Amino acid sequence: MTNDFSMVWSFRNRIEVLIDSIKGADKFCPKKVKFYLVDGASDDEQIKKLRNFCSSINDRKIRICESDYRTTLWEAWNLGIMLTDSRWVIFSSSDVTFSGDTWLRNIEKCINNGGEYILVENHQVFCLDKKIIPRIGWFDENFVNGPHADTDYFLRTDENNINRMITGSEYTIKHGDTENESILRGQGKLENRLPMDNLSNEEYFMKKWKSSWPGWKNHLNKSDRPHPPVYISQCKRQMNETDPHPIWSKKFL
Repeated sequence: MTNDFSMVWSFRNRIEVLIDSIKGADKFCPKKVKFYLVDGASDDEQIKKLRNFCSSINDRKIRICESDYRTTLWEAWNLGIMLTDSRWVIFSSSDVTFSGDTWLRNIEKCINNGGEYILVENHQVFCLDKKIIPRIGWFDENFVNGPHADTDYFLRTDENNINRMITGSEYTIKHGDTENESILRGQGKLENRLPMDNLSNEEYFMKKWKSSWPGWKNHLNKSDRPHPPVYISQCKRQMNETDPHPIWSKKFL
């Protein structure tokens, strides 16, 4: 592995699931890759369990960033970008499991072919070059916990001619909700999971981007919700980015 990587996980409780994800990544990532774990107000006992696990890994630099309030996923991603000292950042959902290294080798192939923003498993596992931040900005923290901020950023990569690539993992990554889990998430009934029933994000997305997308308002109890636009040709910007700096950092000034 020749490129300069770090890995970032965001999490809230569900530490056993997160530990499984870290174990898999630790097995297949070179030891020079640093791991960053960004918390969203997990319980003290859960954090203690995580710290005990991380202390058992002696040959890997792992940093845990605790929070006493529930950060949004987008705040966690921005914080991960700020914390890492590598050029490239790989983000992983806490419930992704890794059973091989094909996903990592595919990311590196994409980078060597000019990729700047690389999706492996949608936004469950993706990679970005931090050099795109001055061109595109940060993840928009005006989105609350829920969907669409990742799609918003994907649109912005297209808008700014970022070299986006999508690569597979050849079954070395496992992630995905069952249909029942997807429906429960749509109803906001899965504790410690990113809620998918908050229409605030949908309303904000539609203020930023004009398109024919019907939204999820009438699809919350279904697993096959229509996907928002992902190409700039499918929509028109209606609102400029409001702040080039993460809002999260302002809370501690």
